[in-house]
Amino acid sequence: MFDRLVASIMKEAIMFWRDPRTRAMLFGLPVIQVMIFGFAATMEVRNVDLAIINDDAGRWSHELIERVSSAEFVGSTRHLGSVKELTQDLQERKILLALYFPADFSRKVVAGVPAQVQVILDGRRANAAQVAFSYIGAIAREAGVELAAIDAVAVAAPRAQVRHWFNPNLNYRWFIVPSLAGTMSMVIALMMTGLSISRERELGTFDQLLVSPSKPVEIMVSKTIPALLGAGVVGSIIICIAVFGFGVPFEGSIFLLLAAMFPFVFSVVGIGLVLSSLANTQQQSVLAIFFVIMPLVLTSGFATPIDNMPQWMQYATAINPLRYILIIIQGSFLKSMSAADILANAWPMLLIGAVTFTIATVVVQRRLQ
Repeated sequence: MFDRLVASIMKEAIMFWRDPRTRAMLFGLPVIQVMIFGFAATMEVRNVDLAIINDDAGRWSHELIERVSSAEFVGSTRHLGSVKELTQDLQERKILLALYFPADFSRKVVAGVPAQVQVILDGRRANAAQVAFSYIGAIAREAGVELAAIDAVAVAAPRAQVRHWFNPNLNYRWFIVPSLAGTMSMVIALMMTGLSISRERELGTFDQLLVSPSKPVEIMVSKTIPALLGAGVVGSIIICIAVFGFGVPFEGSIFLLLAAMFPFVFSVVGIGLVLSSLANTQQQSVLAIFFVIMPLVLTSGFATPIDNMPQWMQYATAINPLRYILIIIQGSFLKSMSAADILANAWPMLLIGAVTFTIATVVVQRRLQ
C-alpha cells in the first residue's frame, strides 16, 4: 500500500511540475498579485483634487484653507469664484470635493458662535469622498481645539483621544498583505485539486484508475499531498514578502503560523476534491472553483467585517475555513497570538477538511464502481 501511495504522489507531482507554464502560474502569479494588492488595494485616499469657494475675508477661513491645502492627502487646490464653476468641475470630475465658506464664517468664529463650512462631495466616488471628508473633519476639530486654547470666548467641545491598538498608524498594508497568504494559498489549493480528477477524465487516465490496485482513499491522499505542499510553499513565500518586502511587523511564532496553515490547506483541498470529483471536464471544474472562491472570500472577513453581516450569514461563515486562517494570520502578525487561540481556530478547519475529504472519497468510490 505504501509503495502504491508513494507512486501515486510522485505521479501527481510530476504532472504539475513538468509543465513550465503550470509552474509559473502556481508560484509566479501569486507573487505578482501580492505586489499588485500591496500597492493598489488600500482604503487610504491620496492626491485629492480640492476646490474652494471663499466668500469670507476674515482670518479663520484662510487659516482653515491653509491647513487643508497643506494636508498630505490633498494633491491640488482650485480656488473658484462661483457655484457655476464648481458645478462644472464636479460634472467633469476635476475635483473630488469642495469647501464653501460663507461671508460670516470668521465673524462667527470670533464671536464664539458655531460657524459652519459647507463640504460638497462627488457622490459618484462615494467611498473616497467619505474618507477625504473624515480627514477634513479631523483638521477642523484640531483647529477648533487650538482656537479654544487661545481665545477665551470660544468654547472647546469634548474631544475623544483615539488610540489604534496593534496598528497605530492604520497602515492598510499591515492588514491586506498578510491576509493574502491565506487567500492565495486557498486559490492555489483549489486549483490544484479542483482540476486533478477532471483533468484525468479528459486525458483518459481516469479509466486506468478503474483497473489499478489503488483504493479511493489512496487516490485522494495522492492528490492531497502535492496540493498541501504547493499551497504551503505559496503561503510561506507571501509571508516572507509581507515581512521583508512590505515591512509588516511579525510578533507571533512563525512555527505556529506554518503549522496552522496545513489544517487550512487540508480543509480547502477537501473542497477542491469534492468539486473535481463531481465535475466531468476541466471547464466545469474551473467554473465551480470560481463560483466557490468569491463567497469564501466575501464571507471570510477579508473585505467586509463579519459582524456587519446578517445574523444567519454570520452563522454560515462557520463552515468557511478562510475565516479561521485570517484570524490566525492577522493575530500572529500583529499581536503574538497564543497557541491556545491558534488551536481554537485550527480544529474547525480540521473538521471541515475531514468532512469534505470523506465526501470526495465516497464520490470517487462510486465513480470507480
